[in-house]
Amino acid sequence: MDKIDPVVYIVDDDVEVCESVAWLLESASIESTICHSAQELLDSFDDTKPACLILDVRMPSMSGIRLQEKLNELSPHVVVIFVSAHGDIRMSVDTIKAGAQDFLEKPYDSQRLLDAVQLGIESAERRFIEYSLAAEIRRKIALLTIREKEVLRLVVEGLPSQNIGRRLGMSVKTVDVHRTRIKSKTDADSVGTFVRDVLRFGVEI
Repeated sequence: MDKIDPVVYIVDDDVEVCESVAWLLESASIESTICHSAQELLDSFDDTKPACLILDVRMPSMSGIRLQEKLNELSPHVVVIFVSAHGDIRMSVDTIKAGAQDFLEKPYDSQRLLDAVQLGIESAERRFIEYSLAAEIRRKIALLTIREKEVLRLVVEGLPSQNIGRRLGMSVKTVDVHRTRIKSKTDADSVGTFVRDVLRFGVEI
């Protein structure tokens, strides 16, 4: 797939902090988008691009931690770097366990933040590619009939056509017809290659 440049969002209710971080990123030729609340981020977020968030923990209305939870549900490819003046070890551990890439305490070291963002951008690109490929696999699976999905599930389990036929009460020839249709509908080189992609990305059928 074509390379898509990641978007770096600065999400903090402190205007001066946002401007300071944006200036720091600009000094490293990194463009950024500023949001002063979690809701502003959700309203402007573009799910069609890789994203890295520099996210404050404590904000009015919706905290950074709650925003992280929402993004984990809506856009699991997003990379989150937390910054906080009120952080502690427990909070740092909890956010990292929930998928955050890093947790920096204010006042942060400028170079450490830049390093974290650079790593975040690289991670965002990788995650987005995997997220997009998994979404494409789901789209292709949705094209299959219920019977074709049943056959595909058993192929994923490693069953040969003869065993699939016995399990589903059909002839081997009918199983092979379904396999051919699966290959055609998913535009795969073979059913085997499609199965490998399903397993690789952990897509449910």
